[in-house]
Amino acid sequence: MKNKYSIKYLCFLVLLVSTLSITTANAQIVFPDDVDDETPAAPIDGFVGLGIAAGIYFGIRKRTSHKE
Repeated sequence: MKNKYSIKYLCFLVLLVSTLSITTANAQIVFPDDVDDETPAAPIDGFVGLGIAAGIYFGIRKRTSHKE
């Protein structure tokens, strides 16, 4: 049985994917110097622990409610 993908096709695909990912990684936004990036716009620290605890609780509750 002949292989569905040839070596040339796979090399081309790897080259294409690596080229596209490199150009995407280099496209970074540059902000001017007058931008205040020290103070966060929306602090995310209040309910993170509560949300994780609620997710663990509901996950365990759902897992234990399916008794076989």
